[in-house]
Amino acid sequence: MQLTRSKIFYGWFVVAGTALVTFGVSGAQFSFGVFLKPMTDEFGWTRADLSLAFGITLMISGLLRPAAGYLADRYSPKMVVMAGVAIMGAMFLLIPLVQNRAQLYAVFAVLAIGVTLGVGPILTKIISSWFYTNRGAVLGFIYGAGSIGGMVLVPGSSLFLVLADWKVAYWFLGLMLLVVMLPIGLVLIKNQPQDVGLQPLVEPTVSTEPTESASNDRETLFGRDATFREAVATPFFAKLTFGYFV
Repeated sequence: MQLTRSKIFYGWFVVAGTALVTFGVSGAQFSFGVFLKPMTDEFGWTRADLSLAFGITLMISGLLRPAAGYLADRYSPKMVVMAGVAIMGAMFLLIPLVQNRAQLYAVFAVLAIGVTLGVGPILTKIISSWFYTNRGAVLGFIYGAGSIGGMVLVPGSSLFLVLADWKVAYWFLGLMLLVVMLPIGLVLIKNQPQDVGLQPLVEPTVSTEPTESASNDRETLFGRDATFREAVATPFFAKLTFGYFV
């Protein structure tokens, strides 16, 4: 598939696709809080019971992050993300069908897998392969889309709670992910520019032709993927890890 004739760099379509996916996934994730009261009222559970379900999702998601990174490196990052979106959408459709707390915790445990795969570092990996210049601005736009998703979908879910009930609100979120975000991501997102016969976006003064000189200078100009052992040995890795823990 060749896209070199397009006047618009295809990476911007990848940005649009990843931004929309981030919008939907993050917005749906941020919506958990609005379901707390209606679900406790219907089932007679305590807030602690439901909060534990949300906590299970966050805990498992954190533990699975290294596995998600491995899958993104070993297989197609795009398909890893799309699998996460599909799992999240399916679990949102199942949540209204739960009858007891054991089922609820099981569904949210599986949901954690979707949350892990569908957001964060894997999308960063895809975007970084497309943009060597303006990378920070592009990534900021992508993560900003997640915040906008929370601003839009949390009130949107609340509206369904008012007009119908919490089950309809969950079905809305699940169908949005499966019917809207998943197809958009599958169509627009590409793993890397080389897959479609293009080169990453670089400074205009930098040649993108795969010449021997460019190949030799690639590590100096743009860096490269470090191995795990190389990464943990760098001060930057320690600082970055400490920052996330804080």
